[in-house]
Amino acid sequence: MINYPSSLIVEPLKSVPDCTIAVPGSKSITNRAMVLAALAEGESTLVGALDSEDTRVMADCLSKLGFDVAANPVAETIRIVGRGGAISASQADLFLGNSGTSIRFLTALTALGNGTFTLDGVERMRMRPQQELITALCELGVDIRSSNNEHPGCPPLLVKAKGNLKGGTVKLNATASSQFLTALLMAAPYAQTDLTIEIVGDLRPFYVEITTKMMRAWGVETSTLAAPMRFHTRCGQKYTAQASYQIEPDASSASYMFGAAAVTGGSITVSGLGANALQGDVRFATDVLVEMGCKVNCSDAGITVSGPADGRLKGVDRDMSAISDTSLTLAAIAPFADSPTTIRNIAHARKQECDRISAACTELAKLGVTVEEREDGLKIWPLNGKGILPTAIETYKDHRVAMSMALIGLKSPGVEILDPGCVVKTFPDYWQRLDLLRMG
Repeated sequence: MINYPSSLIVEPLKSVPDCTIAVPGSKSITNRAMVLAALAEGESTLVGALDSEDTRVMADCLSKLGFDVAANPVAETIRIVGRGGAISASQADLFLGNSGTSIRFLTALTALGNGTFTLDGVERMRMRPQQELITALCELGVDIRSSNNEHPGCPPLLVKAKGNLKGGTVKLNATASSQFLTALLMAAPYAQTDLTIEIVGDLRPFYVEITTKMMRAWGVETSTLAAPMRFHTRCGQKYTAQASYQIEPDASSASYMFGAAAVTGGSITVSGLGANALQGDVRFATDVLVEMGCKVNCSDAGITVSGPADGRLKGVDRDMSAISDTSLTLAAIAPFADSPTTIRNIAHARKQECDRISAACTELAKLGVTVEEREDGLKIWPLNGKGILPTAIETYKDHRVAMSMALIGLKSPGVEILDPGCVVKTFPDYWQRLDLLRMG
């Protein structure tokens, strides 16, 4: 990993960018693929895999559970020898850092084992909710509990597995995170009988679609039923090892490059992504930025975003629940629009790496932006020709705060990013790739 200084000043671009940028592989897809590879029988190789803090956490924990895992960061590959739904380790202490995908996916995975497993992380992880997943797994016969008295239902978690994940029907509230559903779905083929998961409350379906499409690619079918929404998986299905499974570029990471094009009036292509990508976050370009006045072109080469020729973005009012990982990107470019922007229905973002709604409002206000914090989002008013106030941006150890707020510095001088190294969670060389915009 790259060693970064304690702070970094983002210099405004001196010319309008016109270039093609590659972004790393998707964290969501890489971590899902590692679990599917571990559950399959035989050796799989993930190509274009992301090498980041979160994926290293997942790889390390799978190794502690007894899987043969070999990562090659230079070649961007991860090789995993699966065990057909079995876990060889009878005991493991798993440290998940602040990786939400890892702790939720592995909580369900360890339920298939036969032994005692603890799952814990950093201080912030001990405030991230897991109770709905715990409740569902308990109903499916798994002995699992949280030992966190200060934040009940949060890590540390203790799983005492006996290899007896039951099937049947279980209700799941996935309002706090669709990762609860993904975790159960990936483990479902190895339940003792067919498993039906009935959804209670709201669900952000685009992230779950990534899961069901990947499961299908690895040989397992899940049926989606409506009224009420249910996911049915037949037991006895098996994942098929993949000799070469291609990981898509990360659409959430691509949003920063698309946002840079929007605020500078430039034209930036992110290679390897297309309109038919697994990741719903491509809609940040194809839907949100189009509504803001950008031109977007999807081709075999990638997705190209061109900012408005007159440099004036349009304010929008958007429900960002389906693509919430890009909500901070929208918040960062909103001050350069010609009318207010409202970001709605992302209350769950308060429970992620940091309280992202509060963080965005606090840092935008420090920059001189008028912003209103709401329970489920925020409203941002345009600068209307005013310059930003030079300031040091607190990043709250959150990679998305750092990467999004940096976009303001590409347009206006005086933006200093504190703890720029927090980007290693999903995009370790973000600052180097951002500098490539200065060359095109």
